[in-house]
Amino acid sequence: KTSCYFYHCAAYTAVDNAEDVAKDLNWQVNEVGTRNVAEAAKKVGAKMVYISTDYVFDGTNEGEYEVDAPVNPKNEYGKAKLASEEAVKAILDDYYIIRTSWVFGKYGKNFVYTMLRLAKDHDKLTVVNDQFGRPTWTRTLAEFMTYLVDNNQPFGTYQLSNEGSCSWYEFASEILKDQNVKVAPVDSSAYPAKAYRPRHSVMSLKKAESTGFE
Repeated sequence: KTSCYFYHCAAYTAVDNAEDVAKDLNWQVNEVGTRNVAEAAKKVGAKMVYISTDYVFDGTNEGEYEVDAPVNPKNEYGKAKLASEEAVKAILDDYYIIRTSWVFGKYGKNFVYTMLRLAKDHDKLTVVNDQFGRPTWTRTLAEFMTYLVDNNQPFGTYQLSNEGSCSWYEFASEILKDQNVKVAPVDSSAYPAKAYRPRHSVMSLKKAESTGFE
């Protein structure tokens, strides 16, 4: 008997807008939408793979956040994503929640494309150097999602990024190392934002590695 899986990757991710102008939309998409997908999965007897975020943590931990570390989201986006995790757990027994961070890839808007675009029109860019995390290539994330399913890994919550960690400044410097642009570090106070950003949201990959995934 083959199992049916629902892969739920959709999210409202405009983190600053989620604080005010799109606060309701953020909750409608991230919490209500996820709850609806989980209910639909339950109705047809399907299992679910759900993508969550490092923003469920407050980013004040100097070390790595383990999967079972206390959660403490500090912005509306993180709060809605945590509520959606809890909805999945309450509705389903068979699920994979995968928290990820700093996602970049070939498609859609992401930090890599933003830096490359800005480098075309500027000879100097300033990028914050006091926020640290783990970048995640979309392909690695997609491969992990299917790996869990294909290898019948234990259900539950996982954390998946690529190895190593960096600041946004270090990430930008690597992205633009072959471009004719100077990248300078700056404190995040230079870029006030509506939504709180975790300072050090490095998630442990131990549980993902324990599955044998490379």
